[in-house]
Amino acid sequence: MRLLNTTTFQLVLLSDDHVPPYAILSHTWADEEVSFESLSGAATPPTHLRGWAKIAETCAASRALDLAHVWVDTCCIDKSSSAELSEAINSMFRWYQEASVCIAYLADVGPVGDGFEASRWFTRGWTLQELIAPRKVLFYGGDWAQLGTRVSLKSLIKEVTGIPEQLLAPRDFNDERLDAFSVAQRMSWAAARVTTRPEDVAYCLLGIFDINMPLLYGEGRAKAFKRLQEEIIKSTEDESLYAWRCRPESLRERHFWGLLADSPAAFGNYRGLLPVRSRYLSRRRAGKTVSVTNRGLKLEVLLTPFPNDASGTIFFAFLDCDVRREGSTSTLAPAILLQRTAWDSDADFIRIRPDILALSMMNVVVLPDEISLKVGAGLGDHNAALAEAIPRQISVPHNCMAALPPSGILFDPQVEYSGNLPVQVTVNVTSRSPTWQYFATPTLPDSRELYEINFNLVSVPNVDQLKAPTVFGVLELDISTASVGDDLCCLVAGVEPTDPNPFGTPALYFVPCM
Repeated sequence: MRLLNTTTFQLVLLSDDHVPPYAILSHTWADEEVSFESLSGAATPPTHLRGWAKIAETCAASRALDLAHVWVDTCCIDKSSSAELSEAINSMFRWYQEASVCIAYLADVGPVGDGFEASRWFTRGWTLQELIAPRKVLFYGGDWAQLGTRVSLKSLIKEVTGIPEQLLAPRDFNDERLDAFSVAQRMSWAAARVTTRPEDVAYCLLGIFDINMPLLYGEGRAKAFKRLQEEIIKSTEDESLYAWRCRPESLRERHFWGLLADSPAAFGNYRGLLPVRSRYLSRRRAGKTVSVTNRGLKLEVLLTPFPNDASGTIFFAFLDCDVRREGSTSTLAPAILLQRTAWDSDADFIRIRPDILALSMMNVVVLPDEISLKVGAGLGDHNAALAEAIPRQISVPHNCMAALPPSGILFDPQVEYSGNLPVQVTVNVTSRSPTWQYFATPTLPDSRELYEINFNLVSVPNVDQLKAPTVFGVLELDISTASVGDDLCCLVAGVEPTDPNPFGTPALYFVPCM
């Protein structure tokens, strides 16, 4: 790491094994900051820059604390080197953690602390780890008068940030571990914070979750944040990561969502009920893993059908975490809504209505008014009894794509005789509509007949266009048994739509039927 000498204003490059005690600055950037280039390439300090006063006062405050070195992000990182920038961002939490003291400079706060709670410092993404990681934090106002410490101001800081006081109290390195707090709780601390570069919404949280990953500036906020969550999944079984809620206005953008949020803002809509680590060990989760694929996630969840859903496509997925109000000992289990995406697979799902986080106790789910009305009469205004939730392995993509429709319909007239049938049965096709194609292999020993309706040769409506059952072909069959004789019947083949679901989301597949 590179440190600034607080007396000579010279930069010193040091290996991790030979780092002296140092102070570290936490601040918000302004115009004309002192950069690595302006400081390292100058014969004299760049006192003409507006940001120089901040550097000089930081050094003075450090000297007053008997510290000969300080780390400042504006001038101690060579940002022209992508490798050094990546190393610095991945190491930054540790650097703040190992500093003797963190000097938090709140430039917009008055001499007696006026405007402390409204300071811009509390709104920035990077200052979250700068508040949490250090052993000791000293706050200074715009005139460089000391305002207090993280300990003396912990009640006020908790009110502003939502960070529990026990994490702000005096501690050594491991007195209060961050991983004692759920993923969702830690995300909620960043929900209202912003960064200048969109990707930094994710990168500023690397240390909060003890994650190291490459920086890809240009990938955008959503991709960077999804990569962060995928790395979190690899290091924890905490399913509160999936217990996020978006605002209702976000539903105008799309109907279908993955399990991962687009930004930390989705973890700021809990209305006082916060997902926390479960108080009980879950045997169901013991040894279970989540697979991160190029399409999405494969995982095991507890599923139960949504009550009174005629479509049979909507399910509650219960998450392995608790939800409780601060100060309360009562806990509820959160559940999210999933929709089945394929007719031929009961393992493919997508999330719907991420503005809803249902809460359950035992086999009763506490529903918002809107959902209670959808469940139907007879189940109470706010509570619905559920069928037992069953653990199932499912796949949930990051982005919903309609399931590929079947390529056709096959009919095999040969009856597989297993010996359990009381009599031998034979089936012969006596006539067929033109849409059925006939295939046979009479020259082979195991010759068999097949009939096919090829969907490339018939007009098949899109899923969203199919409003009623549609017939594609008809077969007349002669079913013969030794005891009864011939029996003529007609086989009608086609597709039918699923019934509408209670939430009005579009159907994602139609069902072949005969």
